[in-house]
Amino acid sequence: MPATLQMLQPDGDLQCYFFEPSAIAALSSTSATGFTVSGTWRQQFDWAVIEWNRDNVFEHPAFRSLPNGDLSGLTLSYQETRENCIPLDSDLYATVNWPTLRIWANSGSGEQIYQIPLATYATATEGSYQSATVEFTLSGEVTVGDYVGIAFLGEHYPYLMTTGDTLALAIQEILEGINDFSPTMQAAASGTTITITYLGAGLPTDSTTGANGNIVGAYTYVSGSQTELWDAPSKLFSGGTSPSQWQITLPFATLTDPVLGVVPATAIRKLRWTYSAALQAGAFVRSEFQVVVSNWTVTGTGQGYTVAGPGSQRIEDNSSQVQYTGTWASEGGNYSGGTIHYTSTVGSSITCTYTFSQDHSLYLGTRLVDPGTLVSIVVDAGSAFTVNLDAPSEDILIRAPLGQLTSGTHTVTITQTGATGTFFYFDFFEIAIPSTTLPGETAEIKLAAATDWDTEHSLALAPERTAGMIYALGFRARVNHYAGALWFYELNCVGQQYASATVTFSGSPDPNLITQIILGTVGQPSSTDNIIEHLNLIGDTTETLALAFALQFNNGFTGVWAQASGSQLTIYSRAMGTQGNQITLATSANTTDLTITISGSALAGGVDGNWYTDLAVVPRMNRAARDWNQSYFTALAGYGYDVTASFSMELGNGDPSAATAIAQVYPDGVAVIVSTPALQTNFSPTSAAFWQQVYLDMATVMTAAGLTPYLQFGEVQWWYFADDGSGMPFYDAYTTSTFEAQYGVPMAVITSNTVDPATVPNEAIFLPGLIGIFTAQMRSFVRATYPSCRFEVLYPPDVNAFPLTSVINYPTTDWTPANLNCLKTESFTYTYDRNLDLALASMNSVDVYGFTRSQRSHLVGVSDPSTAWLKEVRLAQANGFESVVLFALDQMCLIGYSLPLSTGLHRSVRLG
Repeated sequence: MPATLQMLQPDGDLQCYFFEPSAIAALSSTSATGFTVSGTWRQQFDWAVIEWNRDNVFEHPAFRSLPNGDLSGLTLSYQETRENCIPLDSDLYATVNWPTLRIWANSGSGEQIYQIPLATYATATEGSYQSATVEFTLSGEVTVGDYVGIAFLGEHYPYLMTTGDTLALAIQEILEGINDFSPTMQAAASGTTITITYLGAGLPTDSTTGANGNIVGAYTYVSGSQTELWDAPSKLFSGGTSPSQWQITLPFATLTDPVLGVVPATAIRKLRWTYSAALQAGAFVRSEFQVVVSNWTVTGTGQGYTVAGPGSQRIEDNSSQVQYTGTWASEGGNYSGGTIHYTSTVGSSITCTYTFSQDHSLYLGTRLVDPGTLVSIVVDAGSAFTVNLDAPSEDILIRAPLGQLTSGTHTVTITQTGATGTFFYFDFFEIAIPSTTLPGETAEIKLAAATDWDTEHSLALAPERTAGMIYALGFRARVNHYAGALWFYELNCVGQQYASATVTFSGSPDPNLITQIILGTVGQPSSTDNIIEHLNLIGDTTETLALAFALQFNNGFTGVWAQASGSQLTIYSRAMGTQGNQITLATSANTTDLTITISGSALAGGVDGNWYTDLAVVPRMNRAARDWNQSYFTALAGYGYDVTASFSMELGNGDPSAATAIAQVYPDGVAVIVSTPALQTNFSPTSAAFWQQVYLDMATVMTAAGLTPYLQFGEVQWWYFADDGSGMPFYDAYTTSTFEAQYGVPMAVITSNTVDPATVPNEAIFLPGLIGIFTAQMRSFVRATYPSCRFEVLYPPDVNAFPLTSVINYPTTDWTPANLNCLKTESFTYTYDRNLDLALASMNSVDVYGFTRSQRSHLVGVSDPSTAWLKEVRLAQANGFESVVLFALDQMCLIGYSLPLSTGLHRSVRLG
């Protein structure tokens, strides 16, 4: 982390979010001069955004920038290259906001979202425009009275064969028709071959149609005796190219929304750049993507952030200095100090009086929500002013500035003045002495921080930023990174079906009449319908009519795509599942010779699927997970850290079905779903085949980052409780059949973790044996590629402190010092129960397994500031363990524990 903070730094104050659950995206390779965002698109309307936000909620308060939305003095420039995304210069309809930089700003009359068209501020720096072309060849014999022709984009160019004509002459006549009359195309010919070039409206000599032309289609036709023959009934234009890299320059003071006008650049809350899945020709196929941004440069005045420097204070919501009037409630969580108060009652208020010895800035720590309320604020009997805390579809912690105050005694009163049922959250007052210099924290050599890719402190942030936080906080021991249970794997949408409909043409199209297909949305007025028209040509058949509509639909329609088969047109929704059933369908009326039959008044057959983990894809880790983790490990290695990467048995999108056979199962056949929420997987060969590749993928990532791989079996165990009431979770098909094959009798139904293992002796041997076989298989599989890979086990004595689980969840023959580099314990239950005696006993309970103190580590939960977690840390340190790990970094920062951590054995403390 640098000594000072600068605005708009990719490795400092940008975040990445994505459309859940179908997309996955993450930042990687970030620095002050650029970044990559990469991941996977899994359906056509997937998107990812890069966000800058005035209200930083991520860093520890000692390093967290004070809110500053004044970008008026800044100009940002960068270069951008996209792969598998809709291009910057695409002419597709924007189903999501990929063409614009969205800016949330307040001109003084309320916040608005300004849409800045990026193409207006972009210049090509690599690659060039090459117009798309299509080529057709005419062969056969001339028959007088036949029509031959080519049609595209609603334009049609026929030629009537007459006496003495040749095929080459017909081609020349079609060419002249195109060149004389087409508003979009130019043509050239060689003999009986015509080449048509898509230049776009106005036929510019410097055409920028480029790659946009590659979705344009043309079709051919012959009428009469049909002795003439085209080489193809239809073709797509091809060969169109567009610039591959763009230079974007954004002078914030003059950025202009075409509708709203100039952006009020002194009052910006949020910026969002959006990237979206490239339009595919048919049913969407999962694809990886990346955007590489380079030469990122911020110039101008006002680049620096300030932080709450030495001497700053926070008055928390539970302080005796805060007086509540009216109806209030409180809740615990990842808030400053661990709690927050809230009210939705009009007239409820807080009053705080404090004395401070220096001039300072005062901030209200609160929360923008939907529905948020209006609050009236009075400072020292001054004029009341109003702050709007409503943010549609958002929920974010903020610090609202209340003014610059002098030293002395001050009183602040804040009253809920909005509607009943709209919320005011009070988290803290921050009395800030702004500073541009970041503090340096005392190094804790054997204290480590854990990160978790299921939380936004990892998933949403630049990996280099997360690594920098750990270093800035002073933690120096081996980092424990939990790869998570929710986002690291690939997904399939199992059982999903796209909605579709058919349009069947019979008879023959009546020349010079217009045929229509009309698409709308269920419940919407006809004025919102899309009407797609085709002028029936001499020479059109029911087959060419279906083909003509298919080409029109596939030329940039973002809601549907189509294909023609003979005289039948099938229209498919691009939206997944039942959403496609909302597309209505109608056509123009039948005519004298043409009959149109539709399959129904709406697309049908759309079925919602379930997003389940792809158990077969290699690599198992998705693109975003691989790229983020490699960058994270590279950054940590640069600080001198060793790192352990951890997986549990949980899969947030695991398929619980018996057919997939990866779930731990209760006796009644119900799969184990834990509170994450996630499926608890079993120890079957199917499950092992998935997980061994996962561990290998992570070892590959760690090696690429310059580390010797170190992998953790994180609670790789049978689930601890008989949660569904029918018994313990040992009854998947593999486990029960293998037991019966080995012992000749069915497994006993074990109803509780309190069952004496002596009463089920075979099960007490067999069940831990499966865990041991599983972890041995993981080690063997990974070490076949990376022989020096290290392994540790995370074992929780607290939830295993029952007669049965204490036996079946520790495979003593495999989890030995000879096979493992470290045994790590945790006892979150005892931490949160405030029982230090049991916490210490749990650390010592595993001494019997033979690991030395230098082969031991202990993980401590820090999410509840009212517990004595810091005493537990010191007890573990007193045991001489290799490291003590705080779980997790996000709680350390969001709650805001005081730094450096006290060396005394007293209650945990927090900032303020």
